[in-house]
Amino acid sequence: MAIEIINTLRSASVIRCVDAGLNTIELTGLRKNTTTENVTSASIKKLVWSSNGYITVARGLNSVNTNILQLSGSGEMNLDELGYSISTASTGNVIVNIVTGGTIVMELSKTATYNVDPVTGVTIP
Repeated sequence: MAIEIINTLRSASVIRCVDAGLNTIELTGLRKNTTTENVTSASIKKLVWSSNGYITVARGLNSVNTNILQLSGSGEMNLDELGYSISTASTGNVIVNIVTGGTIVMELSKTATYNVDPVTGVTIP
């Protein structure tokens, strides 16, 4: 499975998964700056998908996962336009399973802490 993650500091992350397979995205993989940013949760606010089988999205930590979406065919959800996001188990990893074949693109809002002095911009040890 091919995966691409585009992270923005103090803003959203975009995840694109292509082809059949299972992929786990840890919260640490949503950091733009690995030194100063600590992502503590993430919620799905937009997604677009197409599959000739089905796609499941789960959240969790290692062996305990919660399925939150099962998608087939093609579609689009702009949950943020409705003032909503999928935040079930938001502190867990994002687990994407594409069965047979397909593509999914998700935009996630994230909550993070930063160890940077807001005045000087210097990293706080």
